[in-house]
Amino acid sequence: MHDKQLAFHKKMAHLRSSFLRGLPERLERGRVLLQGVHSGEGLSAVKELHLLFHSIKGTSASFQLYEINLSAKAAEAMLMIALEHKKLPESAQLELLTQQLENIVNMADATTLAYSTPPCFELPKQAPDASNVANIASESEIYICDDDPILLAQLVSQLACFGYHASAFHTLDDLEQAVRQRLPSALVMDVVFPEGKEAGLERVESLKTYLNGHVPIVFISSRNDFESRMRAVQAGGRAYCHKPIRSTELLDVLDGLTMTHPPEPFHILVVDDEPDTANYHALVLQEAGMLTRIVSDPAHVLEALTGFNADLVLMDMYLPQCSGAELATLLRQTPGYLSLPIVFLSSETNTGRQYQAMKVGVDGFLNKPIQADTLIAEVSMRAERMRTLRSLMIRDSLTGLYNHTTTKHFLDSEIASASRRNSTTCFAMIDLDYFKKVNDTYGHAMGDQVLVALSRLLQQRVRQSDVVGRYGGEEFAVVLTDIDLERAKAILDQLREDFARVKFFANGIEFTCSFSCGVAAFPRLETALEIGEAADKALYQAKREGRNQVVAFQS
Repeated sequence: MHDKQLAFHKKMAHLRSSFLRGLPERLERGRVLLQGVHSGEGLSAVKELHLLFHSIKGTSASFQLYEINLSAKAAEAMLMIALEHKKLPESAQLELLTQQLENIVNMADATTLAYSTPPCFELPKQAPDASNVANIASESEIYICDDDPILLAQLVSQLACFGYHASAFHTLDDLEQAVRQRLPSALVMDVVFPEGKEAGLERVESLKTYLNGHVPIVFISSRNDFESRMRAVQAGGRAYCHKPIRSTELLDVLDGLTMTHPPEPFHILVVDDEPDTANYHALVLQEAGMLTRIVSDPAHVLEALTGFNADLVLMDMYLPQCSGAELATLLRQTPGYLSLPIVFLSSETNTGRQYQAMKVGVDGFLNKPIQADTLIAEVSMRAERMRTLRSLMIRDSLTGLYNHTTTKHFLDSEIASASRRNSTTCFAMIDLDYFKKVNDTYGHAMGDQVLVALSRLLQQRVRQSDVVGRYGGEEFAVVLTDIDLERAKAILDQLREDFARVKFFANGIEFTCSFSCGVAAFPRLETALEIGEAADKALYQAKREGRNQVVAFQS
């Protein structure tokens, strides 16, 4: 058993033992409630008893304590009937409830049950990580094989502008020798060579032992028919680009195939008044790489959501103070949480009651106990959808950059943070030179390609801590953290030079573009408004002085 799996089993065993150790006290409370049903407490005692047996039923099933689960399930069903009819249980029913409670007492021996059955489930199996292959190259190293030296030189130059190191190979034999020594992160391969019309495809197929499925293949060809594309698929191609190659298209493909930065973990709020159950499900999600926050008191849900940036709320249907449906309704009435996914995870099996709960706008209903794979898949799917919707609201649809409002929000937040850290933050405004002429001469579709190319360059070349946004039209903004004005200007100047070398092609015509930039710094300027206005003034100074330059605002 792997160390990670063993550690997971130990955590699960600890949670199960904790549940069993806590049962005697909870069952003693059950005895008191049973005695109080006909001595003044009435339906309030029945309601508390129902919650007690409901939580024991769900948790015991999750921990594979099936005998306890059966007794708790029988007791819960009797109490639910009483609550639905608003009628106290008869003496015979009370005797049955007492019998079920005592059955649980007799079975709840922590020392014999905690380790009497195998751990609840295995961790989901993960696909092998290609980064563990001994001789694989860094994620930015690309091999390109084509017998056209001019095209090879163009592709190497264009990819270099966007941070890729490309090695060029004119012959199939040179490529094969390189592959045998070191694998690239991706292979861009022509189809037709002097050796034959499908020589590129055939050589890739002969190298499958070395490529071993870890290296994505991008075929490039002047042929665009079905047969050629299908033959490339059959040879193991992950993408196919038709010549003449547009650098932006190839970059899209390579980014999708080689970017290996781990995504931001999903943030999941778990709402359950049963600590063992909450910890159980939180542990499963944590082992899948998610961040969790547990709330046992519904009154604290809004507080817990503040600053957590939750992608999904996973809650029980039965809670103290209110029902899960009532809590879901409250969230739907709270600004900012109208579209937040809410999934009930409950041992409630009555489809009618499930349907009523779903009517308040809940996104799903999962039954306890639930397999780890199923829980992770269901939560991940809905959380990913939330991420996508949130991204559509805060990002520009063409470039994928943050929109104007979101970028300003980041600038405000970063200036406040820099003030606390006693650090320096810079803000840059970028504007494409003569962009209207590009649209008028080559068309708006070509203009969009230029915008996408600049946005991609900015994203790839700034640090992960920096923020890039599209301010509108051909205007972009960059928030650079923990950097002085001189260093920020140097970085932006290098970006300007690299972008000016990017070649665009429209209707057989080759052209380039440039941009002008203004940059200002905090704390030389104290507020987001001041730094924004200063960067804008510096930008227009760059425009007046001839464009294609970076100007730093000097107060």
